[in-house]
Amino acid sequence: MLTGSTVETIPATESKTPPENNNYSGPVRSLDVPLDIDRKAFVNYAKTFLGTPYKYGSSNPANGLDCSGLLYHIFQHYRVKSPRSSYDYANVGTTISLRKALPGDIILFSGENSRRIGHMGIVTENKDILKFIHAPGSGTRVTITPLSGYFEKHFVKVIRVLE
Repeated sequence: MLTGSTVETIPATESKTPPENNNYSGPVRSLDVPLDIDRKAFVNYAKTFLGTPYKYGSSNPANGLDCSGLLYHIFQHYRVKSPRSSYDYANVGTTISLRKALPGDIILFSGENSRRIGHMGIVTENKDILKFIHAPGSGTRVTITPLSGYFEKHFVKVIRVLE
């Protein structure tokens, strides 16, 4: 659970079903090479889970989602084999600077009392301030949060997995 954080709560306004006209029936891909997934579509699909309750260990939106479960579920939608744990993203993708982060990049944070990666999200915008979608912790819902305060203090890196 992440405590002491400022979280901007945004209600769910869209269906949690996949967007129409997306055909992801091809072979399962991996995160070993940059993925040719449209960044805007990737972020928009992630936003369909806004308001989903947090549930530790879950990647099923019907039951709730934790931070890595949110990404796992989204990657499954795009037929991408991905890690299930936030820690397992430590050596995935290409590390990029905060100022070069784009929507669709993955943002990683250390845990509450550890330097080990323990939380993650997806960058939604990086204009005046970087914002990311994530499942913050017990008693919360999937939301979009600015990179400040608690999250700025626990920031580890941004990784790029999309082209």
